[in-house]
Order: sequence, then C-alpha cells, then structure tokens
Amino acid sequence: MNHFGIMTLSLENESTYINEIAKHADPSSFLVYHFVPSTFNPFTEKVKGRMYKHESNSWVSGEFPIPTILYDRCFYQDNPHSNQCKNIVSWLKKREDIDFIGNGLPNKLSLYHVLKESSLQAYIPKTTSLMHAKQLLSELSSGRPIMIKPINGSQGSGIYFIQKRKKEILVKTDKKDKQVEHSFSDEKKFSSWLNSLLEKNDYLSQPYLPLYNKNKQPFDIRSLLQKNPSGRWETVGKGIRIGEPNRLISNVSAGADVIPFPEWLNNTSFQLKSFLENELNDILSSIPAVLEKSFPSLFELGVDIGVTENGSLWILDINSKPGRKVILSAYPHLAEQLYNAPTLFAAFIQKNKEKSADVF
Repeated sequence: MNHFGIMTLSLENESTYINEIAKHADPSSFLVYHFVPSTFNPFTEKVKGRMYKHESNSWVSGEFPIPTILYDRCFYQDNPHSNQCKNIVSWLKKREDIDFIGNGLPNKLSLYHVLKESSLQAYIPKTTSLMHAKQLLSELSSGRPIMIKPINGSQGSGIYFIQKRKKEILVKTDKKDKQVEHSFSDEKKFSSWLNSLLEKNDYLSQPYLPLYNKNKQPFDIRSLLQKNPSGRWETVGKGIRIGEPNRLISNVSAGADVIPFPEWLNNTSFQLKSFLENELNDILSSIPAVLEKSFPSLFELGVDIGVTENGSLWILDINSKPGRKVILSAYPHLAEQLYNAPTLFAAFIQKNKEKSADVF
C-alpha cells in the first residue's frame, strides 16, 4: 500500500480540492494523508494531520510517518510559519526515500531569466528587477506606462500600473471590489511611496501591455498543463478570464468571468484564428520541456497568456501550483480527471521506482 501525502500551510486550505483527491484515490493502492509541514517532529520523524477513511468517507486525525509520495500545495508567504514550512519541505526534497509528484518553480524573475534564453524568448515581456524609485523614474521619462509586480506575487495582488503624465505620476491598482488610483504631484512624493513599497517586497517592472478586448475588459488565456498517468504532458484545458471594464487584471479572485477557449475563439475578431490557435498550442507544448531543462521535474503548470489587439501573444505568468477554478468553470465535465490526476501520476512514479529497484 502506498502512502500519499498532501501538504498545505493549514488543514483548512484548499479543502474542497483535497477532499476530492482523497475520495477519488484508489483505496486499494493509496492511503491519503493531509498535513502541515511545520508539525514535523524531528525526534519521532512523524507529522500530525489526518488520514482519509474510504469506509466512512471522512478524515481521522492522528500522528503518522511522513508519506513516501508527497504533493506540495503550500503557498508560501513572507512570515515565520511559511518560512518554517518551506525549510522543512526543502529538507524533505533531499530525502531519497521520499518522492514529490512535482517540484515548484522559482520566483518570477528567475523564471524570466530562463525563458528569455529559450525558444520562447519572443513571447516574454522585457523584465527588470526593480531596486529603487530612481530606476523607474528613468523608464517613465519616455511617457510609456509600466507595470510593476511582486517577484513572489500570486492572484494578481500587488500589481501597479504607473505612467508619467506631464508633471504628475499616475498609479493604479486593482482591489477585489474596485480599482484604486492616485496621482503624485511630483517625483519626490512618488519616490517616497515607491521606495517604501520596495522595502516590504521585491518587485520587477515590465512594459505595460494593452491586453483588452473591444469592450475594454482585461482578458487572458489560462491553460492547465498536467502529466497524464503515463508521464506525458497534456493540455487539460484552456479558459478565457474576462475582467471588469478598465480594470488591470482578469483574475477570478477579482471577479473575472470565465468562458471556454473555443467559444471565445469562435467569437473573436482576429482574422487569423487558426494561426493564433496554432501559435498558442506551440507555446504550450514547448513550455514544459524548456522548464524541465533548468528545474527539477514538474507535474502541473498554470500558464497565463495575454493577447494584444493585433493578435500578439505574451506569456504573463507560469505557476507550478495552479488552481482549478478556471478549468472547472469552463469545463465541469473534467472534474473527475482533475481529481484523479495527482494519485494517478503518483502511481506512475511508484511504478517507475519499483522498476528501477528491480534492475539493481
């Protein structure tokens, strides 16, 4: 019997998704556990958490050895508990008796440096590490707007649109329920605000890309890529996220609507629809190989791609711990496949490990 563990920073995180994984796991092949890395006891080498019981369709709390196959769904932040969990997970990845079904990706800036040297460089916006306000003021002098993003950000939080307009500097950002904007009357006041922001988080800057539809709604293409039970990469689905008019981002957490990719493509104004679709598929088929040349083995990827008015495609973000809201909203019939995928791929890993052991 294989032991499959799911790690989160809290037992309440992603509860629906984790419950479904446990329900769909083959009870004759896997015992499913859920735990927080910080509960690891170095003396007993056990963790506290819960084990799923198929007979009663419920979780039972307890203490148990670390499962031999792990699924990391920890979304690390800058706080002591997150850092503790991150250090423990990093240590677990070095243990030869434990397998991860996928390893995480580094921050956005490290990812950019790999992508810009690859066959995908034409689809990557120029990205610069933002160290201080003086650096950005030099870029703003051209009058062209700039976007700044947290290097370790997620769900579109902390993204700012910045543009110099005559003597003023306009700053806009999206909150969940509204857009907030402020005009700084001079560079000194703007620099004070930005330097204060940079003291709290590491940021990068990129040229602003007008990723809107004809109704001035921000939109992008979210694609979910996963390895199938045979270990081969597949595009599970592509959905279009459409935000509110004149907002900056199109994240579902900020109220974006979702439609299936084919529906959007059939109604789009782009003349070369087949060219756009083929180019998108080429990008998605190339990304896993490019990333796995530089980073440890992966299991799944959430890829966000923007489309400008002239049909140019831009890779906006790649996430190794993607959510499933977009794909489930656009394609509800894929739920079974999504919930089965982690343990089916875990079975593939275990099978390959047993084959390797037989050789020796």
